[in-house]
Amino acid sequence: MLYVLGVFFYVFRVLSNTEGFVVPNIDFLASIPEGQAIQYVSKKRDIPCHVLFLAAAGKASSNKLPADERLLMMNFAKAACDTQNPDILWQIAHVESMFKIRIVNIEGKQVLTGNDAKKFLLKGLPKNKNVDIGPLQINWKANGSKWEYEPIKYLNGEFSVDFLSNKILKTYVKTCGDKWINCYHSYNKDRGLGYRNKIELSGRKLRNILVTYL
Repeated sequence: MLYVLGVFFYVFRVLSNTEGFVVPNIDFLASIPEGQAIQYVSKKRDIPCHVLFLAAAGKASSNKLPADERLLMMNFAKAACDTQNPDILWQIAHVESMFKIRIVNIEGKQVLTGNDAKKFLLKGLPKNKNVDIGPLQINWKANGSKWEYEPIKYLNGEFSVDFLSNKILKTYVKTCGDKWINCYHSYNKDRGLGYRNKIELSGRKLRNILVTYL
């Protein structure tokens, strides 16, 4: 617990040290390979990737990240930073859950967080139940139920990152190519495009935040 508090104190310092800075032009970030902006700034400023991930999340959420999910968020950030594209995971979490870890969206009608989300999932879900789970809001009906994992597993940030990166991403890329992010949300053309626009806006927000650390 002391280690977790230390990490979040460091995040606070990272956030504080950028206050009042003039935001430079971000055009140079366009030359950085897709998905590598967090890693680039991390190396440039010698800030651990997961700390920068969390600091950017804090800024994007106006520092309203749930206090009781600090360890969960740190583990999620570390898992994201171990992938080839931590940026897209940041963007998905930003759009889908505003970086909440214990969260479920039930058929687009009800959102549960914290222990309420956990209790709901522990009851079990039928395979045709339309529920989005965890920080990446992995859909149970479309994806989760097709694997031999209990619903509660998808409430874990590290597991969610691994599941998206190593279990279902290849299928989306094979089916939709460079528009895989559209299909992650919906195979409906209009809804998929609308989601892609949100993800791209989130990407611009992320880079606007990251440039303040340079």
